[in-house]
Amino acid sequence: MTESAETWFVDQADAKKYIGEVGKLWVVWLLGLGALAASRGVIAIIVGVALLVALFILMSPLQNRVQEKFGSDPEGRSIPKRETLSSRDKALRELTYGRAPFAEAVDKRSMWAGWKAVPWVVMIATLAAAAVVAIRWFEG
Repeated sequence: MTESAETWFVDQADAKKYIGEVGKLWVVWLLGLGALAASRGVIAIIVGVALLVALFILMSPLQNRVQEKFGSDPEGRSIPKRETLSSRDKALRELTYGRAPFAEAVDKRSMWAGWKAVPWVVMIATLAAAAVVAIRWFEG
């Protein structure tokens, strides 16, 4: 599947829905990392498990989008030689934190082009939060 040849969103409403879905996922992810950084011991384990459950639930709409895109196509589930992900897995990864679908949604909604940087901001914030979590855990 090539993102340039195919589009993810049928109209502005679909693009808006996607931005909401992925936005919730990113906000919970970053808040969860912050909570992990602030927690210790058993509380950190509870926060980590709760974060995993929340992310699993929030991924459902994105997984449904991939299912709609590929349907029952068995090709989407097969993993080509010398690769580690199927087409469906790659599509889900791209929808979850890829820049191309987010940029397409921003364009489809005719939003300010600066919003296209949001995935970069989330990635940088993730790296910073992960560093803080690692440092705090190694200190304690």
